[in-house]
Amino acid sequence: MAWAIVAAVGISLRRPQIRMPRERPAPIVVVCAVGCIAIAAVTAVLAIVSPPNSADAMAYHMPRVIYWAEQASVRFFSTHYLNQIMLQPFAEYVSLHLYLLSGGDHLVNLIQWFASVVSVVAVSQAAAFFGANSRGQAIAALFCATLPSGILASSGAKNDYVLAMWMVIAVCFAFRFASTSRLIDAFFLGAACGLAMFTKGTAYVFLPLPVCAVLIARWRPSRRSALTGAGVVVVCAAVINAPHFVRNYELSGSVLGFDSAHADGFFRWRNETLGWKQTLSNVVRNASEQLGARNARWNQSVYNAALSIHRSFGIDPNDPATTWRWTVYERPKNANHEANAPNRWHLVALLAIAAFLAWRALHGRDRDRALYAAALLVGFLAFCGYLKWQPFMSRLILPLFVAASPMAGIFGEIRPAKAALVLQGLLCLLLLDGSRLPLTQNWVRPLHGPASVLKTPRSDQYFADMSAWQNKDSFLRSADLIARTGCDTVGIDMNNFQIEYPLIALVRERRPSARFVHTGVANPSIRYRLPVETQPCVVACLDCLEDKPRRSLYQSFSKSEPFGRFVVFLK
Repeated sequence: MAWAIVAAVGISLRRPQIRMPRERPAPIVVVCAVGCIAIAAVTAVLAIVSPPNSADAMAYHMPRVIYWAEQASVRFFSTHYLNQIMLQPFAEYVSLHLYLLSGGDHLVNLIQWFASVVSVVAVSQAAAFFGANSRGQAIAALFCATLPSGILASSGAKNDYVLAMWMVIAVCFAFRFASTSRLIDAFFLGAACGLAMFTKGTAYVFLPLPVCAVLIARWRPSRRSALTGAGVVVVCAAVINAPHFVRNYELSGSVLGFDSAHADGFFRWRNETLGWKQTLSNVVRNASEQLGARNARWNQSVYNAALSIHRSFGIDPNDPATTWRWTVYERPKNANHEANAPNRWHLVALLAIAAFLAWRALHGRDRDRALYAAALLVGFLAFCGYLKWQPFMSRLILPLFVAASPMAGIFGEIRPAKAALVLQGLLCLLLLDGSRLPLTQNWVRPLHGPASVLKTPRSDQYFADMSAWQNKDSFLRSADLIARTGCDTVGIDMNNFQIEYPLIALVRERRPSARFVHTGVANPSIRYRLPVETQPCVVACLDCLEDKPRRSLYQSFSKSEPFGRFVVFLK
């Protein structure tokens, strides 16, 4: 009912104006539209058939949904993995609604899919605001729809595409507010900015400059209306985020929470030291990962070039101050995984567009698009200057690629007509060809092959992203035993291994009445109540077979059963 009310209010405030085209659309527009629809259709199938199964989704995106549902509240709870409570929760709030309404996780992946579809539409609209014609708008939409990392993410349960959606929507409302100065447009701009901040922390780095660039380039009304509108934007964004800010401040003393997932600074997200060398190192490493290809020689040459740049400036490519712990910088890959998939041709196209816009700006033209491109570039530099490099960083840059997609509308301005038809057609074919493997050979949600989601049981698909740990049998046998005990309050000790959702899903599949709590918690979240008040009658301790101090916490349990590195304690 609440969602229906929100939708009704939104429609009443912003009635969509559907205008049928007066003439037949250009062939390139038809090709782009068909391509976008085909990609959306395939990713929709993958999203519906597959369960949430990426590592992050099973470590914190989905578990927080389970515990919120159990306690009938989004208050903080006691947990070993603080990401479950302190990271921005908007996408998971939507997941919570779908989980409760459908009785499971069957619809959760559709959140990212919906965000991808809205992003494609919003990118086309943003391109129109930048002055692109119908061909340019269509090309910009296809440019966004064919992002390999976007295709892979759109059928999963993370939140990168949700952030991308709010970013490009914010850009569109920035255009509207800059041209109308109406407070209702400022309200929607503030809501989009606030929801972006409420979705993922990287919004604080990526979002402000592009929005400001649009407002600066297109602002026409008075200074007074600008100040009033800015106040409305700030208030809207603050109101949306205030409750989560308060909870985080009570937990950590910061509105953004601790700077590491375990509150110990060991896996700290930000760089230990700041400076131009640290920024340059992360720029080179993050950019090189976007250039991965199927050619091993090419990947090696990109890697060698990156190392050469590091040597030239006396920088250690594996400096622990700027590198995620326990990882090493390696040559780029052509990964079909949402965490580190490269967007090679899209990056090349955007760099060419940026160079062209810079040239035009120097000659007094396209200064608004050039300023917007510069804002996105500065956002990327800030991202590299602040956050440590990780081998799975590509997923975090997806919102920047989506926000940059409207600039691809410039391809619609190619002249003369014959050259435009050839170049635009080649571009569309290149983009569509690059989308083929991400669509059909997603490493964790493949459409084809022996592990196809159309053939593999849903319970087995939870482990598609967990081959490195070789613990599927431990999960299955632990879940079977827990279900057989008849215990309805299950303790989970995930201090040593945070991917707990497969166990929750498997136990719930066998015993729907089961509820879960974390046991053995020793971090600042211990102050919070457990999601359920009943003490657990069985505890699954993940990866604690050889951890004697951890096992000693459960001496009151009369029996223990080891399954691989897992131990199940029974009363």
